[in-house]
Amino acid sequence: MIDNHAERHTRPVACYVPVCSLCGGSSDEEGFVHHFDSPAEALDYVTADADGGWTLTPGGLLVCDTVHDTAHEDIHAAAGKRMSPCAMTVTWDNAPVGAFHA
Repeated sequence: MIDNHAERHTRPVACYVPVCSLCGGSSDEEGFVHHFDSPAEALDYVTADADGGWTLTPGGLLVCDTVHDTAHEDIHAAAGKRMSPCAMTVTWDNAPVGAFHA
């Protein structure tokens, strides 16, 4: 049965999602798109992990950690991050993070 009064059961909601400046992507590694109440919350969330996550450059580019190409990797490297092929291990210069090293 089609509800001809769908507007009674819905409402418009404004939210903010992070958007990669290079590829336009918004999802994380699992394909989930996080929604936030403000632009600041979106940026804080995706850049909060000091060991990885997205990179916000001094020039204002926001770069995701889900795409693995030269453009993305170069920006992460300039920020001092080296992404592993799976993006689950991030290594800061001279300090391995998230990986076991014997």
